[in-house]
Amino acid sequence: MSWRYAVIGYGFIGRRHVKTLKEFEGADCVAVCDRNPVRLREVKELYPEMEVYESADELFAKTDLDGVIISANNNQHKELVIKAARAGKDIICEKPAALTVAELDEMTAEVEKAGVKFTVHQQRRFDKDFQCVKECYDKQLVGNIYTIQSSLYGYNGNMHDWHVFRDEGGGMLYDWGVHLIDQILYMVDSRLVSVFADVRNVINKEVDDYFKIILRFENQVTAEIELGTYFLSNRPDWFNVTGM
Repeated sequence: MSWRYAVIGYGFIGRRHVKTLKEFEGADCVAVCDRNPVRLREVKELYPEMEVYESADELFAKTDLDGVIISANNNQHKELVIKAARAGKDIICEKPAALTVAELDEMTAEVEKAGVKFTVHQQRRFDKDFQCVKECYDKQLVGNIYTIQSSLYGYNGNMHDWHVFRDEGGGMLYDWGVHLIDQILYMVDSRLVSVFADVRNVINKEVDDYFKIILRFENQVTAEIELGTYFLSNRPDWFNVTGM
């Protein structure tokens, strides 16, 4: 049996989802939905057998699906998750799942009412550098860890596509920030007690391109996350942990 999925949003990550499903044994991508007809023509050129739709309503009305992957712009997640839930489809949603807690609460209520599965795509939990640090933390390979530093640096303020627009849910906190915060919360098995955040837009007019976040946990671990996109040259990503 092959599970039948549709991908909504054929941008950068949507293309990756389609390709992965096409290569994955036991699952298949049978439909793509995107508002841009140019992208849908690209889909048909690559996958002539694929069903394509410009409307999510039409997709759910006409396509027999087991699940849907939502990779549209961040500001569309709430509407699409609710529509998918009401159509009875299991859902994988790109991060951030929602732009506010209130939105997420509404989405969760609809998912529970419909009785479908709902999860957020957090693939950065499987990055090799993070897995190495998590093993160090879990096994106390450097003793009791008390500080963790995570950073990601880009250059020239570069962002792509809709990520430069506030109304679309753009900015680096909603982009890489969600991943970096999730990694720390996934690793540190303690209650979060305080948060400090310095969020700035240095080059980009509408959205943030730098942030420093400090998370303190009940078990005395302090985690520092820094990201910037406006450095003069690209710098390697890194993790640093200290313990005793």
